Amino acid sequence: MPHTSPDTALCWLRNDLRLDDNPALAYALRHHAKVLCVYIDSERDDADPPAKAWWLRGALLDLQQQLQGRLLYRVGEEQAQLQELISQFRIAAVYWNRRYEPGPRERDAETKQWLAGQGVRVASFPGNLLFEPWEVAKADDTPYRVFTPFYKAARTKALVDPQPGVAAADLARLVPVPPDAGQCIEDIPRRAWMNGFATHWQPTREAALRHLEAFAAGPIASYADARNMPAAQGCSQMSPYLHFGQLSPREIACRVSGLEGAEPYLRELIWREFAFHIQYHWPQSVDQPMDLRFERMAWRKDEGSLVAWQRGQTGIPMVDAGMRELWHTGFMHNRLRMVVASFLCKHLLIDWREGARWFEYTLLDADLANNRMGWQWSAGSGVDAAPYFRIFNPVAQGQRFDGRGAYVRRWLPELARLPDKWVHQPWEASTVILQQAGVVLGGNYPNPIIDLKAGRQRALQLWEQIKG
Repeated sequence: MPHTSPDTALCWLRNDLRLDDNPALAYALRHHAKVLCVYIDSERDDADPPAKAWWLRGALLDLQQQLQGRLLYRVGEEQAQLQELISQFRIAAVYWNRRYEPGPRERDAETKQWLAGQGVRVASFPGNLLFEPWEVAKADDTPYRVFTPFYKAARTKALVDPQPGVAAADLARLVPVPPDAGQCIEDIPRRAWMNGFATHWQPTREAALRHLEAFAAGPIASYADARNMPAAQGCSQMSPYLHFGQLSPREIACRVSGLEGAEPYLRELIWREFAFHIQYHWPQSVDQPMDLRFERMAWRKDEGSLVAWQRGQTGIPMVDAGMRELWHTGFMHNRLRMVVASFLCKHLLIDWREGARWFEYTLLDADLANNRMGWQWSAGSGVDAAPYFRIFNPVAQGQRFDGRGAYVRRWLPELARLPDKWVHQPWEASTVILQQAGVVLGGNYPNPIIDLKAGRQRALQLWEQIKG
Protein backbone atom coordinates (compact mmCIF):
# COMPACT_ATOMS: atom_id res chain seq x y z
CA MET A 1 0.00 0.00 0.00
CA PRO A 2 1.39 3.48 -0.85
CA HIS A 3 2.45 5.73 1.99
CA THR A 4 -0.57 7.75 3.15
CA SER A 5 -0.27 11.41 3.98
CA PRO A 6 -1.64 12.56 7.34
CA ASP A 7 -3.29 15.43 5.48
CA THR A 8 -6.96 15.53 4.49
CA ALA A 9 -7.90 15.30 0.82
CA LEU A 10 -11.13 16.47 -0.75
CA CYS A 11 -12.74 14.20 -3.33
CA TRP A 12 -14.97 16.39 -5.46
CA LEU A 13 -17.79 14.24 -6.83
CA ARG A 14 -19.72 15.40 -9.89
CA ASN A 15 -21.10 12.97 -12.53
CA ASP A 16 -19.43 9.97 -10.83
CA LEU A 17 -21.82 9.14 -7.99
CA ARG A 18 -20.43 5.69 -7.18
CA LEU A 19 -17.84 3.99 -5.01
CA ASP A 20 -16.79 1.36 -7.56
CA ASP A 21 -14.53 2.31 -10.47
CA ASN A 22 -14.03 5.82 -9.11
CA PRO A 23 -10.36 6.68 -9.76
CA ALA A 24 -10.39 10.02 -7.92
CA LEU A 25 -11.85 8.54 -4.75
CA ALA A 26 -9.59 5.48 -4.92
CA TYR A 27 -6.49 7.67 -5.32
CA ALA A 28 -7.49 9.90 -2.44
CA LEU A 29 -7.97 6.93 -0.14
CA ARG A 30 -4.67 5.36 -1.20
CA HIS A 31 -2.65 8.47 -0.48
CA HIS A 32 -4.38 10.26 2.41
CA ALA A 33 -5.35 9.34 5.91
CA LYS A 34 -8.61 11.26 5.69
CA VAL A 35 -10.88 12.07 2.74
CA LEU A 36 -13.79 14.50 2.59
CA CYS A 37 -16.39 13.60 -0.08
CA VAL A 38 -18.17 16.67 -1.47
CA TYR A 39 -20.85 17.38 -4.09
CA ILE A 40 -21.18 21.04 -5.11
CA ASP A 41 -24.50 21.89 -6.76
CA SER A 42 -23.49 24.94 -8.79
CA GLU A 43 -26.43 24.85 -11.22
CA ARG A 44 -29.36 24.38 -8.86
CA ASP A 45 -32.51 26.13 -10.05
CA ASP A 46 -35.13 26.35 -7.34
CA ALA A 47 -37.56 28.27 -9.55
CA ASP A 48 -37.68 25.85 -12.47
CA PRO A 49 -35.68 22.67 -11.87
CA PRO A 50 -35.11 20.35 -14.83
CA ALA A 51 -36.00 16.66 -14.74
CA LYS A 52 -32.42 15.83 -13.79
CA ALA A 53 -32.96 17.46 -10.39
CA TRP A 54 -35.35 14.62 -9.49
CA TRP A 55 -32.72 11.99 -10.28
CA LEU A 56 -29.89 13.92 -8.65
CA ARG A 57 -31.78 14.05 -5.36
CA GLY A 58 -32.31 10.29 -5.35
CA ALA A 59 -28.77 9.50 -6.48
CA LEU A 60 -27.18 11.71 -3.82
CA LEU A 61 -29.36 10.28 -1.06
CA ASP A 62 -28.38 6.80 -2.22
CA LEU A 63 -24.67 7.68 -2.27
CA GLN A 64 -24.94 9.34 1.11
CA GLN A 65 -26.30 6.08 2.50
CA GLN A 66 -23.49 4.09 0.90
CA LEU A 67 -21.00 6.49 2.46
CA GLN A 68 -22.66 6.08 5.86
CA GLY A 69 -23.72 9.71 5.85
CA ARG A 70 -20.25 11.04 4.99
CA LEU A 71 -21.19 13.07 1.93
CA LEU A 72 -21.19 16.85 2.13
CA TYR A 73 -23.71 18.59 -0.15
CA ARG A 74 -23.11 22.28 -0.87
CA VAL A 75 -24.94 24.75 -3.09
CA GLY A 76 -23.19 27.65 -4.78
CA GLU A 77 -20.32 28.74 -7.01
CA GLU A 78 -17.65 26.07 -7.18
CA GLN A 79 -14.49 27.98 -6.31
CA ALA A 80 -16.20 29.85 -3.48
CA GLN A 81 -17.40 26.58 -1.96
CA LEU A 82 -13.99 24.96 -2.34
CA GLN A 83 -12.34 27.97 -0.69
CA GLU A 84 -14.58 27.61 2.37
CA LEU A 85 -14.02 23.87 2.61
CA ILE A 86 -10.22 24.14 2.24
CA SER A 87 -10.17 26.53 5.17
CA GLN A 88 -12.76 24.74 7.33
CA PHE A 89 -11.38 21.21 6.92
CA ARG A 90 -7.70 22.11 6.32
CA ILE A 91 -7.69 20.45 2.93
CA ALA A 92 -4.25 19.71 1.48
CA ALA A 93 -5.31 18.12 -1.82
CA VAL A 94 -8.31 18.14 -4.16
CA TYR A 95 -9.09 15.33 -6.60
CA TRP A 96 -11.81 14.81 -9.19
CA ASN A 97 -12.75 12.78 -12.25
CA ARG A 98 -12.72 14.82 -15.42
CA ARG A 99 -15.63 16.60 -17.07
CA TYR A 100 -15.59 17.27 -20.80
CA GLU A 101 -18.35 19.81 -21.51
CA PRO A 102 -16.88 23.15 -22.67
CA GLY A 103 -18.03 25.22 -19.67
CA PRO A 104 -17.14 22.74 -16.91
CA ARG A 105 -13.85 21.84 -18.62
CA GLU A 106 -12.80 25.49 -18.69
CA ARG A 107 -13.85 25.95 -15.06
CA ASP A 108 -11.90 22.86 -14.04
CA ALA A 109 -8.77 24.16 -15.75
CA GLU A 110 -9.13 27.51 -13.96
CA THR A 111 -9.82 25.77 -10.65
CA LYS A 112 -6.76 23.54 -11.03
CA GLN A 113 -4.56 26.57 -11.61
CA TRP A 114 -6.17 28.47 -8.72
CA LEU A 115 -5.72 25.55 -6.30
CA ALA A 116 -2.09 25.09 -7.28
CA GLY A 117 -1.55 28.80 -6.66
CA GLN A 118 -2.77 28.31 -3.10
CA GLY A 119 -0.38 25.45 -2.51
CA VAL A 120 -3.11 22.81 -2.67
CA ARG A 121 -2.22 19.59 -4.46
CA VAL A 122 -4.64 18.87 -7.27
CA ALA A 123 -5.13 16.07 -9.78
CA SER A 124 -7.84 14.90 -12.16
CA PHE A 125 -8.55 11.38 -13.40
CA PRO A 126 -10.22 9.60 -16.32
CA GLY A 127 -13.30 8.07 -14.75
CA ASN A 128 -16.28 8.81 -16.98
CA LEU A 129 -15.48 7.46 -20.45
CA LEU A 130 -14.05 4.29 -21.99
CA PHE A 131 -11.38 6.41 -23.69
CA GLU A 132 -10.25 9.97 -23.19
CA PRO A 133 -11.38 12.19 -26.10
CA TRP A 134 -7.82 12.51 -27.38
CA GLU A 135 -6.97 8.81 -27.18
CA VAL A 136 -8.80 7.74 -30.34
CA ALA A 137 -7.27 9.63 -33.25
CA LYS A 138 -6.47 9.19 -36.93
CA ALA A 139 -3.01 8.16 -38.10
CA ASP A 140 -2.03 11.83 -38.41
CA ASP A 141 -3.24 12.51 -34.84
CA THR A 142 -6.18 14.58 -35.98
CA PRO A 143 -9.66 13.89 -34.55
CA TYR A 144 -12.32 11.89 -36.33
CA ARG A 145 -15.42 13.52 -37.81
CA VAL A 146 -17.06 10.31 -39.06
CA PHE A 147 -18.33 7.66 -36.68
CA THR A 148 -17.58 4.38 -38.46
CA PRO A 149 -13.78 4.84 -38.65
CA PHE A 150 -13.86 6.18 -35.08
CA TYR A 151 -15.71 3.06 -33.98
CA LYS A 152 -13.27 0.76 -35.76
CA ALA A 153 -10.29 2.54 -34.23
CA ALA A 154 -11.86 2.45 -30.76
CA ARG A 155 -12.51 -1.28 -31.04
CA THR A 156 -8.80 -1.93 -31.60
CA LYS A 157 -8.15 -0.62 -28.09
CA ALA A 158 -8.45 -2.94 -25.13
CA LEU A 159 -11.24 -2.28 -22.67
CA VAL A 160 -9.83 -1.28 -19.29
CA ASP A 161 -11.14 -3.27 -16.34
CA PRO A 162 -13.06 -1.23 -13.77
CA GLN A 163 -11.33 -0.51 -10.49
CA PRO A 164 -12.57 -2.28 -7.34
CA GLY A 165 -14.84 -0.47 -4.93
CA VAL A 166 -14.04 1.11 -1.58
CA ALA A 167 -13.19 -1.41 1.14
CA ALA A 168 -15.32 -1.29 4.27
CA ALA A 169 -12.28 -0.37 6.37
CA ASP A 170 -11.61 2.65 4.16
CA LEU A 171 -15.07 4.07 4.75
CA ALA A 172 -14.00 4.77 8.32
CA ARG A 173 -11.36 7.18 6.99
CA LEU A 174 -13.97 9.38 5.34
CA VAL A 175 -14.45 12.66 7.19
CA PRO A 176 -17.75 12.85 9.12
CA VAL A 177 -19.98 15.69 7.99
CA PRO A 178 -20.93 18.18 10.73
CA PRO A 179 -24.71 18.85 10.76
CA ASP A 180 -24.29 22.53 9.90
CA ALA A 181 -21.55 22.11 7.25
CA GLY A 182 -23.77 21.92 4.18
CA GLN A 183 -27.25 21.98 2.74
CA CYS A 184 -29.88 19.24 2.93
CA ILE A 185 -30.10 16.92 -0.08
CA GLU A 186 -33.83 16.46 0.54
CA ASP A 187 -34.28 20.16 -0.28
CA ILE A 188 -33.28 19.74 -3.92
CA PRO A 189 -36.40 21.11 -5.64
CA ARG A 190 -38.89 18.99 -7.54
CA ARG A 191 -42.08 19.82 -9.39
CA ALA A 192 -45.43 18.08 -9.75
CA TRP A 193 -44.76 17.09 -13.37
CA MET A 194 -41.95 14.84 -12.11
CA ASN A 195 -44.18 12.82 -9.78
CA GLY A 196 -44.62 9.95 -12.26
CA PHE A 197 -40.88 9.31 -12.56
CA ALA A 198 -40.84 7.09 -9.47
CA THR A 199 -43.21 4.68 -11.23
CA HIS A 200 -40.56 4.02 -13.87
CA TRP A 201 -37.21 4.57 -12.16
CA GLN A 202 -35.18 3.92 -9.02
CA PRO A 203 -32.15 6.24 -9.04
CA THR A 204 -29.92 3.98 -6.96
CA ARG A 205 -26.72 2.06 -7.53
CA GLU A 206 -28.46 -1.19 -6.53
CA ALA A 207 -31.18 -0.63 -9.12
CA ALA A 208 -28.54 0.16 -11.74
CA LEU A 209 -26.76 -3.14 -11.10
CA ARG A 210 -30.04 -5.07 -11.22
CA HIS A 211 -30.89 -3.37 -14.48
CA LEU A 212 -27.51 -4.23 -15.97
CA GLU A 213 -27.76 -7.87 -14.91
CA ALA A 214 -31.28 -8.22 -16.28
CA PHE A 215 -30.22 -6.71 -19.61
CA ALA A 216 -27.10 -8.90 -19.85
CA ALA A 217 -29.13 -12.02 -18.99
CA GLY A 218 -31.52 -11.74 -21.92
CA PRO A 219 -32.45 -8.62 -23.92
CA ILE A 220 -28.90 -7.92 -25.12
CA ALA A 221 -29.06 -11.02 -27.35
CA SER A 222 -31.81 -9.43 -29.47
CA TYR A 223 -30.71 -5.82 -28.98
CA ALA A 224 -29.85 -5.20 -32.65
CA ASP A 225 -33.50 -5.57 -33.69
CA ALA A 226 -35.48 -5.00 -30.49
CA ARG A 227 -33.90 -1.60 -29.81
CA ASN A 228 -35.96 -0.17 -32.69
CA MET A 229 -39.32 -1.35 -31.33
CA PRO A 230 -40.59 1.22 -28.83
CA ALA A 231 -43.33 -1.02 -27.45
CA ALA A 232 -40.76 -3.70 -26.55
CA GLN A 233 -38.28 -3.59 -23.69
CA GLY A 234 -35.36 -3.83 -26.11
CA CYS A 235 -33.28 -0.86 -24.94
CA SER A 236 -30.89 -1.09 -22.04
CA GLN A 237 -32.23 2.08 -20.36
CA MET A 238 -28.83 2.53 -18.75
CA SER A 239 -28.47 6.13 -19.88
CA PRO A 240 -29.61 7.92 -16.68
CA TYR A 241 -27.30 5.75 -14.58
CA LEU A 242 -24.46 6.58 -16.97
CA HIS A 243 -25.28 10.27 -16.96
CA PHE A 244 -25.00 10.52 -13.18
CA GLY A 245 -22.13 8.06 -13.00
CA GLN A 246 -23.90 5.50 -10.82
CA LEU A 247 -22.50 3.02 -13.33
CA SER A 248 -19.32 3.70 -15.25
CA PRO A 249 -19.08 2.89 -18.97
CA ARG A 250 -16.19 0.56 -18.12
CA GLU A 251 -18.40 -1.43 -15.75
CA ILE A 252 -21.09 -1.79 -18.41
CA ALA A 253 -18.70 -2.61 -21.26
CA CYS A 254 -16.80 -5.22 -19.27
CA ARG A 255 -20.01 -6.86 -18.07
CA VAL A 256 -21.50 -7.32 -21.56
CA SER A 257 -18.33 -7.82 -23.62
CA GLY A 258 -18.30 -11.27 -25.15
CA LEU A 259 -22.02 -11.91 -24.71
CA GLU A 260 -24.12 -12.94 -27.69
CA GLY A 261 -25.47 -9.80 -29.36
CA ALA A 262 -23.18 -7.49 -27.39
CA GLU A 263 -21.46 -5.82 -30.34
CA PRO A 264 -24.44 -3.66 -31.46
CA TYR A 265 -24.77 -2.48 -27.89
CA LEU A 266 -21.05 -1.76 -27.54
CA ARG A 267 -21.34 0.20 -30.77
CA GLU A 268 -23.93 2.43 -29.06
CA LEU A 269 -21.62 2.93 -26.08
CA ILE A 270 -18.92 4.00 -28.51
CA TRP A 271 -21.39 6.35 -30.22
CA ARG A 272 -21.60 8.05 -26.82
CA GLU A 273 -17.80 8.20 -26.76
CA PHE A 274 -17.87 9.73 -30.24
CA ALA A 275 -20.19 12.47 -29.00
CA PHE A 276 -17.69 13.43 -26.27
CA HIS A 277 -14.87 13.21 -28.82
CA ILE A 278 -16.66 15.69 -31.10
CA GLN A 279 -17.59 18.02 -28.27
CA TYR A 280 -14.03 18.04 -26.96
CA HIS A 281 -12.41 18.83 -30.30
CA TRP A 282 -15.18 21.11 -31.61
CA PRO A 283 -16.71 22.73 -28.52
CA GLN A 284 -18.56 25.20 -30.74
CA SER A 285 -20.76 22.29 -31.89
CA VAL A 286 -22.78 22.69 -28.69
CA ASP A 287 -24.45 25.78 -30.16
CA GLN A 288 -23.24 26.16 -33.73
CA PRO A 289 -23.88 23.96 -36.77
CA MET A 290 -20.89 21.93 -37.85
CA ASP A 291 -22.10 22.33 -41.42
CA LEU A 292 -21.82 26.09 -41.81
CA ARG A 293 -24.39 26.15 -44.60
CA PHE A 294 -27.01 25.80 -41.87
CA GLU A 295 -26.16 29.25 -40.55
CA ARG A 296 -28.24 30.44 -43.51
CA MET A 297 -31.21 28.22 -42.66
CA ALA A 298 -34.42 30.24 -42.28
CA TRP A 299 -35.67 28.57 -39.10
CA ARG A 300 -39.26 29.48 -38.26
CA LYS A 301 -40.28 31.26 -35.06
CA ASP A 302 -43.53 29.50 -34.26
CA GLU A 303 -44.25 29.38 -30.54
CA GLY A 304 -47.61 27.67 -31.01
CA SER A 305 -46.15 24.77 -32.98
CA LEU A 306 -43.21 24.48 -30.57
CA VAL A 307 -45.54 24.21 -27.57
CA ALA A 308 -47.75 21.69 -29.40
CA TRP A 309 -44.65 19.60 -30.05
CA GLN A 310 -43.44 19.90 -26.46
CA ARG A 311 -46.80 18.81 -25.04
CA GLY A 312 -47.49 15.99 -27.49
CA GLN A 313 -50.38 17.80 -29.16
CA THR A 314 -49.28 17.91 -32.81
CA GLY A 315 -51.98 15.56 -34.11
CA ILE A 316 -49.27 13.20 -35.40
CA PRO A 317 -49.59 10.09 -33.18
CA MET A 318 -46.01 8.79 -33.29
CA VAL A 319 -44.64 12.25 -32.47
CA ASP A 320 -47.16 12.87 -29.71
CA ALA A 321 -46.59 9.45 -28.13
CA GLY A 322 -42.85 10.09 -27.93
CA MET A 323 -43.27 13.54 -26.41
CA ARG A 324 -45.75 12.29 -23.83
CA GLU A 325 -43.48 9.42 -22.86
CA LEU A 326 -40.76 12.00 -22.29
CA TRP A 327 -42.97 14.26 -20.17
CA HIS A 328 -44.28 11.46 -17.96
CA THR A 329 -41.14 9.34 -17.56
CA GLY A 330 -38.12 11.61 -18.19
CA PHE A 331 -37.07 9.21 -20.95
CA MET A 332 -37.78 8.62 -24.62
CA HIS A 333 -37.06 5.58 -26.73
CA ASN A 334 -34.16 6.26 -29.11
CA ARG A 335 -36.19 5.55 -32.27
CA LEU A 336 -38.69 8.15 -31.13
CA ARG A 337 -35.95 10.66 -30.38
CA MET A 338 -35.04 10.58 -34.07
CA VAL A 339 -38.68 10.78 -35.16
CA VAL A 340 -39.63 13.77 -33.01
CA ALA A 341 -36.37 15.59 -33.80
CA SER A 342 -36.79 15.17 -37.54
CA PHE A 343 -40.39 16.38 -37.27
CA LEU A 344 -39.41 19.52 -35.34
CA CYS A 345 -36.42 20.48 -37.51
CA LYS A 346 -37.73 19.51 -40.91
CA HIS A 347 -41.52 19.40 -40.98
CA LEU A 348 -41.93 22.35 -38.61
CA LEU A 349 -38.61 24.03 -39.53
CA ILE A 350 -37.96 24.98 -35.92
CA ASP A 351 -34.33 25.46 -34.88
CA TRP A 352 -32.70 22.26 -33.56
CA ARG A 353 -31.41 24.21 -30.57
CA GLU A 354 -34.99 24.67 -29.34
CA GLY A 355 -35.42 20.92 -29.34
CA ALA A 356 -32.07 20.33 -27.67
CA ARG A 357 -32.94 22.73 -24.86
CA TRP A 358 -36.32 21.05 -24.29
CA PHE A 359 -34.67 17.64 -24.09
CA GLU A 360 -32.15 18.99 -21.59
CA TYR A 361 -35.04 20.26 -19.48
CA THR A 362 -37.13 17.09 -19.59
CA LEU A 363 -34.68 14.19 -20.05
CA LEU A 364 -33.13 12.40 -17.11
CA ASP A 365 -30.16 11.32 -19.22
CA ALA A 366 -29.33 14.49 -21.17
CA ASP A 367 -25.56 14.41 -21.59
CA LEU A 368 -24.76 17.68 -23.33
CA ALA A 369 -22.45 15.96 -25.82
CA ASN A 370 -24.83 13.15 -26.76
CA ASN A 371 -27.88 15.38 -26.88
CA ARG A 372 -26.40 18.16 -28.98
CA MET A 373 -24.71 15.78 -31.42
CA GLY A 374 -27.98 13.84 -31.73
CA TRP A 375 -29.92 16.97 -32.55
CA GLN A 376 -27.37 18.12 -35.10
CA TRP A 377 -27.49 14.63 -36.62
CA SER A 378 -31.27 14.87 -36.93
CA ALA A 379 -31.16 18.39 -38.32
CA GLY A 380 -28.55 17.42 -40.89
CA SER A 381 -26.07 20.04 -39.68
CA GLY A 382 -23.64 17.94 -37.64
CA VAL A 383 -20.70 15.65 -38.22
CA ASP A 384 -21.60 12.39 -39.90
CA ALA A 385 -25.19 13.61 -39.88
CA ALA A 386 -28.26 12.20 -41.56
CA PRO A 387 -28.54 13.97 -44.93
CA TYR A 388 -30.97 16.87 -44.73
CA PHE A 389 -33.13 15.34 -47.42
CA ARG A 390 -33.63 12.25 -45.25
CA ILE A 391 -36.86 13.34 -43.63
CA PHE A 392 -38.50 10.82 -41.32
CA ASN A 393 -42.15 10.22 -42.13
CA PRO A 394 -43.71 9.66 -38.67
CA VAL A 395 -46.58 7.64 -40.16
CA ALA A 396 -44.21 5.28 -41.98
CA GLN A 397 -42.01 5.07 -38.88
CA GLY A 398 -45.02 4.10 -36.81
CA GLN A 399 -46.21 1.50 -39.27
CA ARG A 400 -42.75 -0.03 -39.49
CA PHE A 401 -41.70 -0.02 -35.84
CA ASP A 402 -45.06 0.03 -34.05
CA GLY A 403 -47.20 -1.85 -36.53
CA ARG A 404 -49.85 -2.92 -34.02
CA GLY A 405 -49.90 0.53 -32.44
CA ALA A 406 -49.07 -0.74 -28.94
CA TYR A 407 -46.72 2.16 -28.20
CA VAL A 408 -49.08 4.81 -29.53
CA ARG A 409 -52.03 3.33 -27.63
CA ARG A 410 -50.05 3.32 -24.40
CA TRP A 411 -49.28 7.03 -24.52
CA LEU A 412 -52.34 8.22 -26.46
CA PRO A 413 -55.23 6.34 -24.82
CA GLU A 414 -57.71 8.53 -26.70
CA LEU A 415 -56.69 6.60 -29.84
CA ALA A 416 -56.69 3.16 -28.19
CA ARG A 417 -59.82 1.89 -29.97
CA LEU A 418 -58.73 2.81 -33.48
CA PRO A 419 -57.95 -0.13 -35.80
CA ASP A 420 -54.26 -0.75 -36.50
CA LYS A 421 -54.62 0.65 -40.01
CA TRP A 422 -55.59 4.09 -38.74
CA VAL A 423 -53.87 4.44 -35.38
CA HIS A 424 -50.87 6.21 -36.94
CA GLN A 425 -52.97 8.38 -39.26
CA PRO A 426 -56.40 9.00 -37.73
CA TRP A 427 -57.12 11.87 -40.15
CA GLU A 428 -57.33 9.29 -42.93
CA ALA A 429 -60.02 7.26 -41.14
CA SER A 430 -63.68 7.64 -42.08
CA THR A 431 -66.14 9.46 -39.86
CA VAL A 432 -67.77 6.14 -38.99
CA ILE A 433 -64.49 4.56 -37.88
CA LEU A 434 -63.61 7.62 -35.80
CA GLN A 435 -67.04 7.60 -34.17
CA GLN A 436 -66.80 3.89 -33.37
CA ALA A 437 -63.40 4.47 -31.78
CA GLY A 438 -64.58 7.51 -29.81
CA VAL A 439 -62.09 9.79 -31.53
CA VAL A 440 -63.03 13.41 -32.20
CA LEU A 441 -60.38 15.14 -34.27
CA GLY A 442 -60.10 18.68 -33.05
CA GLY A 443 -61.81 17.49 -29.87
CA ASN A 444 -60.24 14.78 -27.72
CA TYR A 445 -57.33 14.52 -30.16
CA PRO A 446 -55.97 17.42 -32.24
CA ASN A 447 -56.01 17.72 -35.98
CA PRO A 448 -52.49 17.59 -37.49
CA ILE A 449 -50.73 20.93 -37.14
CA ILE A 450 -49.10 20.38 -40.53
CA ASP A 451 -49.67 18.38 -43.68
CA LEU A 452 -46.75 15.96 -43.71
CA LYS A 453 -46.30 15.99 -47.49
CA ALA A 454 -46.43 19.78 -47.69
CA GLY A 455 -44.02 20.11 -44.75
CA ARG A 456 -41.56 17.79 -46.43
CA GLN A 457 -41.69 19.74 -49.67
CA ARG A 458 -41.15 23.04 -47.84
CA ALA A 459 -38.11 21.63 -46.04
CA LEU A 460 -36.59 20.36 -49.29
CA GLN A 461 -37.12 23.75 -50.93
CA LEU A 462 -35.21 25.48 -48.14
CA TRP A 463 -32.45 22.90 -48.42
CA GLU A 464 -32.11 23.74 -52.12
CA GLN A 465 -31.61 27.38 -51.14
CA ILE A 466 -28.75 26.78 -48.68
CA LYS A 467 -26.99 23.66 -49.95
CA GLY A 468 -24.85 25.50 -52.48
